[in-house]
Amino acid sequence: MTKLLNLSGRVVVVTGAGRGLGRAYSVAFARRGASVVVNDVSREHADETVEAIIGEGGSAVASYDSVSTTAGASAIVGTAERTFGRLDSLVNNAGFMRNGYFETITPERLGDVLDVHIKGTYFVTQAAWPLLRACGNGRVVMTSSAGGLFAMRGESNYAAAKAAIYGLCKALAIEGGDHGIAVNAVLPKAATTISAGDPVPDHAAHYPAGLREAFAPLQYAEAVAPLVLYLASEECTVNGEAYAAGLGRYARVFVGEAPGWSAKDPLGVEPEDIAARLEEIRNIDGFCIPADIYDELSFIAGLIGVATAS
Repeated sequence: MTKLLNLSGRVVVVTGAGRGLGRAYSVAFARRGASVVVNDVSREHADETVEAIIGEGGSAVASYDSVSTTAGASAIVGTAERTFGRLDSLVNNAGFMRNGYFETITPERLGDVLDVHIKGTYFVTQAAWPLLRACGNGRVVMTSSAGGLFAMRGESNYAAAKAAIYGLCKALAIEGGDHGIAVNAVLPKAATTISAGDPVPDHAAHYPAGLREAFAPLQYAEAVAPLVLYLASEECTVNGEAYAAGLGRYARVFVGEAPGWSAKDPLGVEPEDIAARLEEIRNIDGFCIPADIYDELSFIAGLIGVATAS
C-alpha cells in the first residue's frame, strides 16, 4: 500500500513515551517524518526512545518533566516550542496503575492515579492549547481505556480516571472545534508493563478461558499506533470520538442514550412505575449518540413531545 500520510514538518508531544505504547507511537511518528518530544519521567527510557529514533534518521528530543504539575506540563510544551518552534499534535499517554480491591485503595493510591491520568492530561493539554490553536489544525489524542468505560474488579481508581478522560475529551472537542483543534480518545489493547509491578487482583481468574493465550501473539503496541497517528494528523476528520484499537481491530466506542419511557406527568411517577417500565427504560433500540448536552436536550424534546424553536 502506498503510504500517503506524511507528517513531515509536524511536531508531536507524546507523554509516557519511554516504553510500551508511548515508545511505539513516538517511533511511528518519526518514521512518518514528524519531530517528536519524547516525554517520560524515566530519563533512561526517554533517552533510549530518542536514540532509537535518531538512529533511524528521525528527529526527537527528550523531556523528563512530570505531567502531574502545571510547571511540568509547561516545561514539556516548552521543550517542543524551544526545540522545534511549534506544536501541532499532543498524545496524552502517560499513566500507571495502583491496583487493589476498592476497600484497600488508600487516598494516596487514588491520588497518585488521578494526578497522572486526570491532572496530567488536563495540565499538558491546557499548556499546549495556545500552540495548537496557533497552528490552525491542532490535534489531541487522549488515552482512555476499556478498564474505564467497561471496567473490571480491582482497579476502581484507574476506572474512575479513565472514564473521566472520556468526558474531558468530549468537552475539549467542543471547545477545540472552534479553533480547528480535534480531540479524540483511544482505548488501547496491547501487552505493556503498566500493571507489571501492581497486577489487578484475581485478573487471571476472571479472564475468559482460552482468550489470554489466543490474544498473546496479537497484543503489539505497534498495532495501536496506526490509529493514533491518524487521529494526530491533519488528515483526521473526526472530533470528540473514542476508538478501541489493538489485536488488529479498530472500532468506535461511544456513550449513547436510549429512548426510554416518557411519563405524561413527571410528578406523578412512583418507584413502582419505574419497576413496571424497567424493560422499556432499559431497551436500547433507537438509541442516540448526542454530540453534546444540547443535542441530548433536543433528543429528549422529540421523545416527550416538547416543541423547539424553529
